[in-house]
Amino acid sequence: MREPALALVPTVIIALSAAVGAQSASTIAPGSKSTPVPSYRVSFERREPIPGISATGAIELPFLCTSDGTFFVNFVGTVPAGAGIQPPLVQPALLTSVSPSGRGHTFRLDQVPELYVSREKDHFASDSEVIFLVRASRENKPVKRTYRRKDGSEGEYEDNSAPQHLYILSFTREGEYRRTTEIGDTFSILRLGVFPRGTFLAFGFEEKDHSPRLAMLTQDGTFLKSLTIPAGDAPQSMVGGADARHPHAVAPAELVPSGHSILIVQNNTTFPLLEVGEGGAIRAIRPHLPDGQQIRHVIPANQSLYVIAGSENAEAFAGTIYEVSPEDGALLKRFELSDGREGSEVACVHDGKFLSLDYGDGKVIPVVGTAEVAATAAGRERNK
Repeated sequence: MREPALALVPTVIIALSAAVGAQSASTIAPGSKSTPVPSYRVSFERREPIPGISATGAIELPFLCTSDGTFFVNFVGTVPAGAGIQPPLVQPALLTSVSPSGRGHTFRLDQVPELYVSREKDHFASDSEVIFLVRASRENKPVKRTYRRKDGSEGEYEDNSAPQHLYILSFTREGEYRRTTEIGDTFSILRLGVFPRGTFLAFGFEEKDHSPRLAMLTQDGTFLKSLTIPAGDAPQSMVGGADARHPHAVAPAELVPSGHSILIVQNNTTFPLLEVGEGGAIRAIRPHLPDGQQIRHVIPANQSLYVIAGSENAEAFAGTIYEVSPEDGALLKRFELSDGREGSEVACVHDGKFLSLDYGDGKVIPVVGTAEVAATAAGRERNK
C-alpha cells in the first residue's frame, strides 16, 4: 500500500549578501536544447518491510539521501498532549533512515538531554552524521495558551515560555545523539547543511530588511565568512514575488549533498543550481530544460545529477525526471516512472537504481526501480 505524501515544502528562497572576502565563481554556460533526449522507463520492485520501523499515514517531502544509498524520510504524526506545540499549525515528524541493506534507524529529538525543543526548522544528512536545526530552550517554564480552531472556538495548549535560541543537534548515522551546538544571532538561519570536514553552510536573512544571507559556520557554530555569487544567479530579495496570491511569501529552496559540495536548489524558478564547495567557491549549473519548464527539485545521487522539472503552474512535486550533465547542464536521459509514481517519490538514485518506498498499515517497504530504454520496456509489457 502506498499512501499519499504530505508535501510540506520548505518556504525559503535564496539570495546572497556581499561577501566578507572575494569568492571564486565559475558558471556553466547553457548549450543547445534541441538535441533529442533518450527516454527510459523505470519499473519498481518491492522488498521486505524494514523491521523495527513503523510508519504513519503521511510523509514530509522532499527526501534526503547519502552517497551510500541510505535515504531519510520524515513521517508526520499527530500532536501529543502536553507537547508544547500549538495544534493544528505544527505537526511533529520523526526522521527515519532506510539503508540499502534493509536496516532502519529513527532520530528522536525528545531524547536530547537538557534541551526543550519547540520546533525543528531543518535537517540534513551527510555521510558521517545527521544534523538538525532547531529552536529550543535550556529550561522549561510551562504556560497555558489558547488558539482559535477552524470552527471559531478556542482551544488550549501548554507552551514553554523560557527564552529560545537556535541550536544544531548532531546525531550519528545510527540515530545516537552526539552534541548540541548553539548558534549566534549573526542572522536568521533557515536552512543548514554540513560539509564532510564539519563546517556548516547556512542561509537565511537579515531580520531588519529581509535581505538574504549565505554564510559558512565553524564546527562550534560561530560565524566563519559570508559568501556571494554573480548577480542574476539568485533573486535580489527573499520576500515577495514567490506567489502572487501570497505577496509576502518566500519561495522554497533545498540543500542537497553532492560529494564534497552542497547543492542549493532554488525550487520552481529559472535560477540555476548553485554548487558550493567546502572552501566557499560557488558554481552555477544551468540544466538545459525544455522551454517553459523549471527546476522543481533535485534527486540526490551518487553518480551524475538528477532533477525534477515541470511547468510553473504544475503541482508542487509533479514533473519529469532528467539526468543532467553536472559539467555543462546537458540533458542526458529522460525517465518515466511505472506504477503511477511521481518523481518526488524517488528518494535517491544510487548506482543507477531508483530508490523509493511504500508505506501504510504501519510498515515501511523499500522499493527499487530499474531503468530500461523506453522501447525495450514497452516491448516487455506487450509480451507479458
